[in-house]
Amino acid sequence: MLTKGIQKVLVANRGEIAIRVFRALTEMKIRTVAIYSNEDSGSYHRYKADEAYLVGTDKKPIDAYLDIEGIIAIAKENSVDAIHPGYGFLAENLEFAKRCEAEGIVFIGPESRHLDMFGDKVKAREQAILANIPVIPGTDGPVSSLQEVQTFADNYGYPIMIKAALGGGGRGMRMVEREQDLQEAYERAKSEAKLAFGSDEVYVEKCILNPKHIEVQIIGDNEGNIVHLYERDCSIQRRHQKVVEIAPSISLSTELRTAICQAAVQLMKNVRYVNAGTVEFLVADNTFYFIEVNPRIQVEHTITEMITGIDIVQTQIHVANGKSLFSEDVGIPQQDDIPLFGYAIQSRVTTEDPQNHFMPDTGKIQVYRSSGGFGVRLDAGNGFQGAVVSPYYDSLLVKISTWGMTFKQAAEKMDRNLREFRIRGVKTNISFLKNVVEHPKFLVGDFNTNFIDTTPELLQFKQPLNRATKLLDYIGNVTVNGFPGVDVKTKPIFKQPQKPAIWTPEKLQGTKQLLDTAGTEGLLDYIRAQKDVLVTDTTLRDAHQSLFATRMRTADMLAVAKEMSVSMKDHFSLEMWGGATFDVAYRFLKEDPWHRLEKLREAIPNVLFQMLLRGSNAVGYKNYPDNVIQEFIQQSATSGIDVFRIFDSLNWIQSMEVSIDAVRQTGKIAEAAICYTGDILDDGRAKYTVNYYKDMAKALEQAGAHILAIKDMAGLLKPEAAYRLISELKSITDLPIHLHSHDTSGNGIYTYARAIEAGVDIVDTALGSMSGLTSQPSVNSLFYALDGAKRQLKTDIQPLNTLSTYFEDVRKYYEVFDSGMKSPQAEVYVHEMPGGQYSNLQQQAKGVGLVDRWDEVKEMYGRVNLLFGDIVKVTPSSKVVGDMALFMVQNDLDEQSVIERGMTLDFPASVIELFQGYLGQPAGGFPVELQRVILKERKPITVRPGELLPPVDFELLKTILREKFPERDISMQDCIAYALYDKVFEEYMQAHTQFGDISVLDTPTFIYGLKLGEEIDVEIEPGKTLMIKLVSIGDTQHDGTRVLYFELNGQPRELVIRDLTVETSSVATQKADPTNVNQIGASMPGTVLKVVVSKGSKVKRGDHLLITEAMKMETTVQASKDGIVKDIHVMEGSAISTGDLLIELE
Repeated sequence: MLTKGIQKVLVANRGEIAIRVFRALTEMKIRTVAIYSNEDSGSYHRYKADEAYLVGTDKKPIDAYLDIEGIIAIAKENSVDAIHPGYGFLAENLEFAKRCEAEGIVFIGPESRHLDMFGDKVKAREQAILANIPVIPGTDGPVSSLQEVQTFADNYGYPIMIKAALGGGGRGMRMVEREQDLQEAYERAKSEAKLAFGSDEVYVEKCILNPKHIEVQIIGDNEGNIVHLYERDCSIQRRHQKVVEIAPSISLSTELRTAICQAAVQLMKNVRYVNAGTVEFLVADNTFYFIEVNPRIQVEHTITEMITGIDIVQTQIHVANGKSLFSEDVGIPQQDDIPLFGYAIQSRVTTEDPQNHFMPDTGKIQVYRSSGGFGVRLDAGNGFQGAVVSPYYDSLLVKISTWGMTFKQAAEKMDRNLREFRIRGVKTNISFLKNVVEHPKFLVGDFNTNFIDTTPELLQFKQPLNRATKLLDYIGNVTVNGFPGVDVKTKPIFKQPQKPAIWTPEKLQGTKQLLDTAGTEGLLDYIRAQKDVLVTDTTLRDAHQSLFATRMRTADMLAVAKEMSVSMKDHFSLEMWGGATFDVAYRFLKEDPWHRLEKLREAIPNVLFQMLLRGSNAVGYKNYPDNVIQEFIQQSATSGIDVFRIFDSLNWIQSMEVSIDAVRQTGKIAEAAICYTGDILDDGRAKYTVNYYKDMAKALEQAGAHILAIKDMAGLLKPEAAYRLISELKSITDLPIHLHSHDTSGNGIYTYARAIEAGVDIVDTALGSMSGLTSQPSVNSLFYALDGAKRQLKTDIQPLNTLSTYFEDVRKYYEVFDSGMKSPQAEVYVHEMPGGQYSNLQQQAKGVGLVDRWDEVKEMYGRVNLLFGDIVKVTPSSKVVGDMALFMVQNDLDEQSVIERGMTLDFPASVIELFQGYLGQPAGGFPVELQRVILKERKPITVRPGELLPPVDFELLKTILREKFPERDISMQDCIAYALYDKVFEEYMQAHTQFGDISVLDTPTFIYGLKLGEEIDVEIEPGKTLMIKLVSIGDTQHDGTRVLYFELNGQPRELVIRDLTVETSSVATQKADPTNVNQIGASMPGTVLKVVVSKGSKVKRGDHLLITEAMKMETTVQASKDGIVKDIHVMEGSAISTGDLLIELE
């Protein structure tokens, strides 16, 4: 015994238990010494001690803490009086305790003889028998062979338990239920025991099924005094490792608790136990069995301290210093007076992934925000921001202990603390723990050691939203790499858009209420009764589709949605959905278009919502089964659409009939559209005459249309042609007529004025700042243009002027997507390109490197139209013409050479689809020779494509999507989106998983990211705002990454972003020799989507080799000759340029 008492203590451990001991020692004014391995140089426990020394420099990470001689040497060199072993590592190592004794160093724990008898579970079992404590049937000592285990199992039956003789903590332990599993379990238990404890000795016990695991905390001193500090229920465990513990147990009767505690004390008194230890029992059918003694401090000692008020670690140190339990310094009362107040629960937060078999996760902790409050205790090791979780040690991150006067209070407090914790950068089991402490069986104590294994719902939870970190990831990526299609690197300075000051009453009445109350016929009667012209506003859909490639975000719409509901209360409708908005929302804006529809419907309850619907394509670009179209219409109507403008890109009525019928069944308005093309004033264009349009109008009325729309998608309808067409149509139909046009030529106002004279009922316009050029004519201008005319616009102009000012400011955000057109272009009458297609095609040309040849592309667009036989051009047919125009310019083709070389060309997939008949049948059919060279061996169809497609099984699809995206609550809307755009939806989900909901970002940040020093506020939900500041951007590292430093709510955050503009390795790309028929090159730049063949494959001329994509245009590369694939120079995902060598044949 030390004459001066213990003055300096080394803790031979790491992590949270080392820190726990340091804190107890510091309170006792005892100097502390830490040891650490090379891998733990950044560990928190190293600098929590007064001194810290490296141990096991040449050893493996775990072996460093098992280096007995190294630890003893450090202790001696630094005048250490005592060593506390903590738990695990050397805590139960007999040799270590003896070496301490030999060197005159106090071992803070039991005597070496206790380690000898209890460190070996077989000897411990013998002591239990001597103390008349029931034991589980088992072998008398370690088994020497598999045969001994087999014999025991034959005698006592399965299941049996194989346990490490020197083990603890569930390691080296295996339950065996069948003979065929015996050998593997035996070998794994021995191997694990050897690794964990240095000895592969194991023994065997009969396995008690579905027991509770109860342990009793014991403390003894050198004077023979032994007390218990009540029991802990440790039954919530996985693979015999405890997960959640409670004290005291809520499921033991008083009699059983007393008997168990007395048995524990009796056993320890029999061996005159010294210091802290735990006696463990299995309890089943109101009977208890001795398992083992753990002669050390336990992980879960914290909850015993909370219910008794006794510091177990300090008591250990006092006892090691020779003091009595009942002395004034220690202060433990006599057994009957030891308090037991309230209940405590401990949860072990680990860096494990419960949904991946609890596999440990590693990495850097990006966020560590802990909980706290009354009755809360946190014991953490490396629980701090910036800590690196290595794969070398236990995955325990922090122990949360909560206390309450009742068990319910303690459980509620635990639940709150788990919810309050924020740990990012590594996966944790927090969500799993929340499920445990919320489970009804847990709350009433109805659980046993198999609780986790038999309660699969514990593993059913959604991952943390992690919104702040994901938003930072997006901001960092767009700051470093830019937004797709945006070359501008410096974020411009924008003026804050000026929201109009318009009073919004609580209740608004409009056409929406009229349709809901009077039905479709009531609404049609209202339209016919109007003297003035009704207005549809396109600002929220076709206007920005035409001006800047449909890039306007939902947030910029919602900001003035209430004001629009007032300003446009007399409008017929708002065209705000459908067309390209659906695709672009998912593809580029990473928004859910259904969410846009529902949010706008909520904000604008009084005006009809209108959408553009492709008769056989819905909002897609290919044909779909009829039930997809029908379900899409049903979901759209349910979510808020009232007017469906239905069209076919080739004016093929047969393709529109399914949609018209489906809309009528919903009780909504079916507005069937005639797509206007050509020029009815030009006698030389005999295909599209007035009679053509009149015949189509009659057919659409017969098909069930409520309203007849004239869809002049390219702005080709000249003023006098408008007067004549409307007049002629009015003479043959009673249907209201709705005119849609574009102002590309600058004649839009004049055209509308003449149409209004002729009796048109409704016209499409856009707010002034969103009008003109490829958009619709200005509602503001048209209002004043009709001043003095017999018919006026049915609208209030003043609030529309203020709204226009807002969108003028917003439009500046999207200038980088602008079509670039600065003035009206009468050349539209030549190339006949639709307004929306103009800006989209320009973006495509930019993406494939043809921006400098844009004038050629525009000219080629008109030439391709005539090459195709003068077809109707509206999405998707307009896109096909655009794809072909790009293809021909890229490959320097003209009308003659495309026929001559056609059999050796790989045409864009969309062109092949058109000529196969998958977009329908054009008036007059396809040019025969061109169709032949495009289709090659393919056969065209002449029936409606939807008839050939089997219906989609939406229930099966929903199951598939739930498996693909388990974190998302899959809706029918998601199923439809996937059925329409499977790849686009998957990319959206991938972006949503990576970045979260980025719709909450302001538009400048969404497009440009942040400038250095810039700070923004982001409201992620009402009342919850993130304050984000970009502090610095690091230089590019050798692996192509940069480190960005942010401040998030004032706290530093570090983010590693890959700089995609930096090439980490450069390899020259081989080009195809155009004169070599065996070399197949890329006809356009883009990305390889799929490689269909493999090296050595036999192919025939026309066989598909691979599929490439460039800016939404897919191209199937075909074999130009029969042969064998000699080499493939690309793989899926490879970026390619025009002329790159793709495949070689031989």
